[in-house]
Amino acid sequence: MLALSRAAEKARFELGIGTYTFRGVSEEQMIADLRQLQITQIELSSPNYFLPVVKLGAMQSLRAKLDQGGIKVISYFAGDVDSQEELDKTVAMAKALGVSHVSGSAVGDALRMIDVRFTHEGMKFGIHNHWFRGRRFAYESPEDLLNAFAKVSKTVGATLDAGHMASCGYDPIDALNKLWARLQIVHLKDVQRAADDKNVVLGTGVAKSKEVIEFLEKHGFNGLVAVEYEASPENPVPDVTRSVTFARQWMRIPEKVSKHPLGILSHAIPTFLMQKGIAMCALTSGHRLSYDVRHGGIRRHC
Repeated sequence: MLALSRAAEKARFELGIGTYTFRGVSEEQMIADLRQLQITQIELSSPNYFLPVVKLGAMQSLRAKLDQGGIKVISYFAGDVDSQEELDKTVAMAKALGVSHVSGSAVGDALRMIDVRFTHEGMKFGIHNHWFRGRRFAYESPEDLLNAFAKVSKTVGATLDAGHMASCGYDPIDALNKLWARLQIVHLKDVQRAADDKNVVLGTGVAKSKEVIEFLEKHGFNGLVAVEYEASPENPVPDVTRSVTFARQWMRIPEKVSKHPLGILSHAIPTFLMQKGIAMCALTSGHRLSYDVRHGGIRRHC
């Protein structure tokens, strides 16, 4: 039997994906892609389901598709919540999805209104930090979030976006340290440089993706860590595959080779090796071949 070599223990947190990544493909294709990537948990952040345009019937239909595909929604990204009507709609949509966590943004009286309602409902609300070109957003720095938390209960916390934090010129690790007590969900995203939001594959930009993962492991974070990749919405899988592989190698999670999204299958590896005339162990009891994701390459175990 083929297996991936990884001696370290599994990370406590679950790796998922923010579905904004797949906004350029159909829901059916998104589910197929998620299954190919071996992702079973998501934050629903698709634009068709943002406030104010989201419809209850569409949300119920999507949940049925996700349930059938074996995909569990952990959080609903609602967007900006500005009124009582939008708050009521947000709660209804979260209940339709079967989730108790919502990400988004709200300020002032709207945030206090969310705090009261979500506390009553037994739900959590994560403020999402963001960078916007040409305008100052309410939540860019760790201090912006801390100032908001000072006026509400622990029902309200942080959905920390590492990429947007770096885009705003702040250190994601410093932000994690400052926001740790209120951290609810992490968006694992990388960007090319500060003062821009051009997304790149995890580990190739300035958002300290490796260090973010290591911080979460070290501190025992057990919430959802959602990979987000906003480039190439109509064909995200190649780069998302690279990002997911990067995240898993630093999470110390062994891949299931038989379902590897890059096609490194239990039959493909030995066939390839035999075609190339490379000696290999007999794949029998007590003999195995391993593929190490962190270092790459085939390792022979006899």
